[in-house]
Amino acid sequence: MSVDTADTRWAGTPLDTEHWLEGRTGFPPGSVLATSSPESAEVVATARGLTLSRRQLDEVVAFAEFLAGRKLGEDDRAELADDIIDAFDDTPKAALRFLRPLSAAVRRVGSLDPIRRAQRRLQALTTTWVVELRREADSGELSPVMTVVSRHNPVVRHWAAGGIVLVADALDARWEQHRLVLGLAGRAPEPVERLAERLVARTEDASRLEVAELAAAEVRLLVIRSWLRDLGRNALAELSAEIDRGAASALDVDIVVQQVGHRAALGRTGRLS
Repeated sequence: MSVDTADTRWAGTPLDTEHWLEGRTGFPPGSVLATSSPESAEVVATARGLTLSRRQLDEVVAFAEFLAGRKLGEDDRAELADDIIDAFDDTPKAALRFLRPLSAAVRRVGSLDPIRRAQRRLQALTTTWVVELRREADSGELSPVMTVVSRHNPVVRHWAAGGIVLVADALDARWEQHRLVLGLAGRAPEPVERLAERLVARTEDASRLEVAELAAAEVRLLVIRSWLRDLGRNALAELSAEIDRGAASALDVDIVVQQVGHRAALGRTGRLS
């Protein structure tokens, strides 16, 4: 799904540029799958009659980039490749068992719509980080993939009892919600660092629902973007006026932004029902 750039309502707004999950491949710009399809059958290692292909290495990199939310540098890519080849040389059957479901997951991304891609990414981040944090507690180290991911999208907080993981780019996504929603009323968001600090501090006393919604901020951002594009001009003008009034009187504009997010979620649910 690609953004319709012909709609001039969004000129100069965040909707004028597609989110990377809205792109053709569903992978970050410049990532290994955004630039080419990993179809190379080149064999990079053999062990005990089994083979490891370049395609499989590219899919590991693609998965890491999907979780990191950005293209990995050459050093990170080379480190991942070396680690996977070493693991394959040591235990080829175990390495291939790890790679098969990962390959299937990577190939499935392109067929999903942007919101489902965001949901799948949240699920993958949560599941993987829960396992990795247990692993780190036991052994003191992360897996090669999550070692790389943690450099770019680290865990900010983890609620073990609720199975909720807050990663750094969820806070960025919440700020993007502010930039998008407040921008409709001609208002600028507060600096991303200040908002992130406030949101993390607020989680100390937040309910499970509140922290889950913060952790899922990227999903909500994609929902808002989709919902806004479907609004007519009159409805959009009314919404912008409401946001302006709400932001002018609110003690915390995050409340106004989240109200718009809830309306967007309800609107999308209504379209699907």
